[in-house]
Amino acid sequence: MNVTIGLDKDMAKAMEIVQDYFSDKKVKINNKQYGSRYSIDINIESKKSTAKDFYNNVSKAILDMILLIYAKDIINKNLYLFWNDLKVSEKKEIGNISKAILLDRKNFLEEKKHVYMKTKDYIMNNSTILIDGFIRFRLEELNFLVNLAIEKGIDEFTVEKEYREFIKILQYFVESQEPKYDLVHLVFEDMDYKLLDGEGNAIDKDFFSEIITEIDNTNISKDDILISTLIVIAPKKIVLHLDEKFKDEDVVKVITNVFQEGVYVCQGCEKCNGEIRIKRGK
Repeated sequence: MNVTIGLDKDMAKAMEIVQDYFSDKKVKINNKQYGSRYSIDINIESKKSTAKDFYNNVSKAILDMILLIYAKDIINKNLYLFWNDLKVSEKKEIGNISKAILLDRKNFLEEKKHVYMKTKDYIMNNSTILIDGFIRFRLEELNFLVNLAIEKGIDEFTVEKEYREFIKILQYFVESQEPKYDLVHLVFEDMDYKLLDGEGNAIDKDFFSEIITEIDNTNISKDDILISTLIVIAPKKIVLHLDEKFKDEDVVKVITNVFQEGVYVCQGCEKCNGEIRIKRGK
């Protein structure tokens, strides 16, 4: 059994993919270059492998080549052709996000299966496949798959953009406040937290509740109150005391992003039982 794969870019990556699927030394793999084009010959005696396994692995290798070598260019092309309302810088960022989404093996399983099956059907009836030509003339399913990734990428970009704008607004509020404390210790414990001044005295964390009672507080959480309190008191320095279960909490990320260089993470003290801490946020 023999299949020849032709392509017009990144022979090194293509060979790496093929070798991942055919590590058996009994499989003969040869590559050649013809001007700006490349070919990879995969050959194995039929008695040493079933046809099913052979074509399955070749099809998987070709799918990986399509996604790892060709998909980014198709994403960029489609972004520039069909999403004219986006800025160039936004298209670049969305392109990177979309590629990561597309390459995540957990995403678009059915759509990738369609591409795989169409590829397999082709190579079982043809001993040579030119990947760039196959994509251009026979693989309309890939465009659908790419556009799904782009749409999901735009959604993630929009959420991230709104988050960055939210952080900027909070930073503006902090900068407009006169610092009421030089140092504040923020201790996370169970499902609650404590605010302490530099001397270890408790800071009234509920004084902000007077403002909250004047508005609809059905959607106000403890995290909202904490962030609002820190913005109002605008400490010059915040030391976080928390264990591993808190390190990825959204409220911790917001605090480290808003106060940036003013945030430090305790490496272990009596307030936090000597646990190993996350690194200083930025």
